[in-house]
Amino acid sequence: MSIRIVTWNVNGIRNPFGYMPWSETKNFGTMFDILEADVVCFQELKIQSKDLRDDMVLIPGWDSYFTFPKHKKGYSGVAIYTRQSKISPIKAEEGITGHLLPTGAARNTSYRDLPEDQQIGGYPTIDKDDGVVLDSEGRGLVVDFGLFVLIGTYCPVGRDDSVRQDFRMAWLTALEGRIRNLTKMGRRVITVGDLNIAPEPIDNADAWEMRKRLGPDSSEMLEWNETPAKKLLRGLCEPSEEAVMVDVVRQFFPDRVAMYTHWDTKINARPGNYGSRIDYVVASSSMKDWFESADIQNGLHGSDHCPVYAVLKPEIEIDGERKVLLDLVNPAGVFVGGERKRELPPPPKMSARLIPHFRGRRSIKDMFQRNTVAKVAPTADSSTQEPVQSRGEDDKARILASAEDADLLTTQTELNSRLAKRPLDDDSNNDPLDLPEPIQSTPKKAKVTAVAWTIRRSSKSRQTGRSSQNPVKPLSQSNTSTLIPSESSVQDDCLENSSQLSVVSNNTTDQTVSESPNLDTTPKKIIDPAESRASWNKLFTKPSAPLCDGHSEPAKKMQTKKPGVNNGRWFWMCARPVGPSGPRERSGGSNDEWRCKYFKWYR
Repeated sequence: MSIRIVTWNVNGIRNPFGYMPWSETKNFGTMFDILEADVVCFQELKIQSKDLRDDMVLIPGWDSYFTFPKHKKGYSGVAIYTRQSKISPIKAEEGITGHLLPTGAARNTSYRDLPEDQQIGGYPTIDKDDGVVLDSEGRGLVVDFGLFVLIGTYCPVGRDDSVRQDFRMAWLTALEGRIRNLTKMGRRVITVGDLNIAPEPIDNADAWEMRKRLGPDSSEMLEWNETPAKKLLRGLCEPSEEAVMVDVVRQFFPDRVAMYTHWDTKINARPGNYGSRIDYVVASSSMKDWFESADIQNGLHGSDHCPVYAVLKPEIEIDGERKVLLDLVNPAGVFVGGERKRELPPPPKMSARLIPHFRGRRSIKDMFQRNTVAKVAPTADSSTQEPVQSRGEDDKARILASAEDADLLTTQTELNSRLAKRPLDDDSNNDPLDLPEPIQSTPKKAKVTAVAWTIRRSSKSRQTGRSSQNPVKPLSQSNTSTLIPSESSVQDDCLENSSQLSVVSNNTTDQTVSESPNLDTTPKKIIDPAESRASWNKLFTKPSAPLCDGHSEPAKKMQTKKPGVNNGRWFWMCARPVGPSGPRERSGGSNDEWRCKYFKWYR
């Protein structure tokens, strides 16, 4: 049986599940089956150890190994998954320098200080403090399968910041040192991951276009080629005279152009395939004949990178002898002649299954059943449970309490008497006070209506000297601009939650109003809540995007990052993706699928 190794910068371990086909199941086991993978290396996890969940660790038939940044939370991170039925490691280490402390080790005993039979070895020559700093960002895992050592890495990206450039080159130098040292020990090495290096113009769309435009011998191309990181990777891999590794995918496609694995999402570069190849499977030169296939999987979405894979043959030749691959990539005696003879021993101590939170657990279902406890409120009789008070009665209590505090409702005795004459039921749509206003759908609105109705009743009773028992007639819905003021108009104005305001007409000759010289008779404008809300929304709504000239489609808002006077300014540009030739390619007509020349500053 062959072994398929897959590497993928997922830009967040849960990010792929928002895309097809992963979104259908949202299950790592199914994802690995679709990838047909036996070893999976993820980079840029963007989580911490405390964020690990059952579905990330307790995957049936899989072991997993993680490294996380020690200080910068939610940043970087690498994981390696191995299919138990085909390949299992004998050792695993976090970091590439060997200066970190292994799980369960004695105090101040790093990987490189362990007994020789417990080490993977090949550690680069580097100061302890510097090594700890390099490995503190969670960028490297080293797993020993016996036949070969697998290094999963997420190399730092090159930036203009000189400090960060120094960190990047220190990491790459340590990685190269580890690979070369393991090779000198007679070990075979496979390094997978996001190296963040495009060593040749054929591996970078920008450089490829510049080469075609300016020529291969231009000063710009020479400067591009001579960066330290590119020179390091080219020197490590064939055909360099100092090479100890081979670029496996490029070995199968030596002249393939536009074989990119990463695309800039800010300019929507993926549809036009304007990207770069920075994700690799590189293996020891002695292993280059062991691979039967390798390629990129640019049709699989879920990140700004795509998966890259390489497949090891079921049988390989070592020192002129044919051997079965499964016998060599598992602990001794597990497979013999490609057939399983015994169960796997416990995984290396770094296995995520041995993390205290997951140790001894089998599945998500098991965890759920263990932690689920029936929460029942304590009662006098444990076999029975008192029913919860109906919501209708709660609403009545809240209405009465609010009215009493405001000293606006009728006396408590009168209200209790009225309520006692009405049957109480559980139908929350029946208003307990039998209000003449339309029934409200929420307790808050019901409360406001009840208070307003009682104010009108009590006010009219005080002014006329008699108790008003007849229901107040509802206001006419056909006349909302001017209303004949009632005796309760002043009190109504004090209600903040009332949606109707009484307006005094200029022709009003009501005796009650004339007897009250202090009353404000100025006509008042009715405030429509919906209209007011719309006005505020319009005030805070972002301006709509203008239409681009080439396609008459809404433009995309972008921000310039280049140093200079315009740094940080926002601008509009065509929302369509860049073409195969990059941002310099502009569409000439409305039928062109690529970005047009439209540009406009935001303000």
